[in-house]
Amino acid sequence: MRKVFLMALLAIATITTAQEKKFVIHGEMSSPQLCYSENFVTEVKLDHVVDGQHVTIATAAVENNRFTFEGIAPDMPVIAYIKGFDNGSIQVFLEEGEIKVGPFDAAYPVAARVTGTPSNDTYQEFLDINNRCIEESKVRMKKTKAQIPAELKDDQRVELEYITPTFYVNNLHFKVAIMDFVYKNLDSPVILYIIKYSMSPAFDTEMVQNFLNALPKSQHSHSMYKELVNEILAANLKVGAEAPDITGRTPEGKELSLSDFKGKYVFIDFWASWCAPCRREFPHLKEVLAYSEKSDNLVVLSYSIDSKEKDWLACIEKNNLTHKNWVHISTLKGWNSEALKLFAVKGVPFTALIDPDGNVVEFKLRGEEMVKKLKNIIDSANK
Repeated sequence: MRKVFLMALLAIATITTAQEKKFVIHGEMSSPQLCYSENFVTEVKLDHVVDGQHVTIATAAVENNRFTFEGIAPDMPVIAYIKGFDNGSIQVFLEEGEIKVGPFDAAYPVAARVTGTPSNDTYQEFLDINNRCIEESKVRMKKTKAQIPAELKDDQRVELEYITPTFYVNNLHFKVAIMDFVYKNLDSPVILYIIKYSMSPAFDTEMVQNFLNALPKSQHSHSMYKELVNEILAANLKVGAEAPDITGRTPEGKELSLSDFKGKYVFIDFWASWCAPCRREFPHLKEVLAYSEKSDNLVVLSYSIDSKEKDWLACIEKNNLTHKNWVHISTLKGWNSEALKLFAVKGVPFTALIDPDGNVVEFKLRGEEMVKKLKNIIDSANK
């Protein structure tokens, strides 16, 4: 059996650690044949999601139906995927220790049991509860349908009347099971992922917020916790509410976030190099920034939704969009930029004024109205 070490793990900030704790994944297949062909699995890959993209960080040969990955464990458990099948993948939590996958049928990798470390054991327990809920729901629904009179079984309206109450009962049982499990495992980082992918779709934002508030502070540094908080803030976005945090990289490659400027007013300007109305706002922004020369209480944070770096940088240079209080960031993801979702941006230009406490003051300020508002803010700091 050949062991293959992670090749690109050090390049992924979320899964590095100064102490270099190790993880080992031992996988075993009861059958290596793929689902939709007669071929066998000969190689598997370990993927991690970086900025929404799957990145292969290791490969391993399959020998005697077995494979092994070894690598540096992350500071906090993160999800990775074992791929190489034609019918899905296997989700694992990377963390210190020995992780056991299977034995499983390569034709149905999503059914593989993953155990051996705290997070994987916890998540497997949740999956078992979830599967039990599904089976119990099927039994309840089957009993309900059996109560429909034979002469009415082909009437869809009658069937709907019978099964609707059972549907709601099944949904309630599922919600209770999730809440009970989350409550009993608040200390596990796995709960963050369960809140994200199982609780958030089934509950309103207030309920999700209540569970986030119940999490211990040790969970607050996890990237998934920050993502969940941002989603709550985005759902409640309005004037007077706390703004979600957005992050991007400067033209120099430095990562900056809205939260880095707490204590100052921040004028967020969503724009793109190809957007003519956006470019018409440049003179107004320059007027404000010239006025702010002796002030330090206002920052213009220009968030570009360009997808091509050369277009973004060329526009900044051509239009001389530079000032000590003018910060440019982007993720170069175009309309797929996460910040657009968080601020519900449907078109550019779009602006948001944030106060020193991180709360929204106003949306869609432009032109002379924007100049007047921002000059008043600058003046208030000089009094």
